[in-house]
Amino acid sequence: MKLLGLDYGESKVGLAIGDTESRLALPIAIIENNGKNILIREIFALCQKERIDQIILGLPTNTQSNDSQQTQRVKVFYEELKKQIKLEVVLYDERFSSQEAQKLRPGKCDDDVAAMIILQSYLDKFNINKS
Repeated sequence: MKLLGLDYGESKVGLAIGDTESRLALPIAIIENNGKNILIREIFALCQKERIDQIILGLPTNTQSNDSQQTQRVKVFYEELKKQIKLEVVLYDERFSSQEAQKLRPGKCDDDVAAMIILQSYLDKFNINKS
C-alpha cells in the first residue's frame, strides 16, 4: 500500500511518499498553497500518478493537546480533501515534526522533510504491514 504524507501550511505543503512494504518514507516535494481547490487538484494528480492508497495529514497540536488556529485550518483542509479526493485521509499528530526537520536540514526549506517525519512516525507507530 502506498501512502502520501502531508505537512500542511498556509503558504507551502510538504509531501512525502512511503509504502507498507519497505516501511520507509521519503520526502518528494514542496508545493505552494495557492488556494484549497488548486492544492487539492495538485494532490489528486500526484495520488493518481503515484497510485496512492492513503493520505496521512499532519495535525498540529500543542503540548496541552489544545487546538490552535493552524489546527483548525488543517481540520478544514482535511474535510475538503476527504470530500474531493475520495481516498482514506488520516489525521496524525505532527507534534515536533518541524523542529526535527529543521535539525535534519538546518537553514533550508524543510516542509517535505517534516512530511517525511510525519509519515515515518505513522508507519513506525502503527507497524503498518503489507497489504
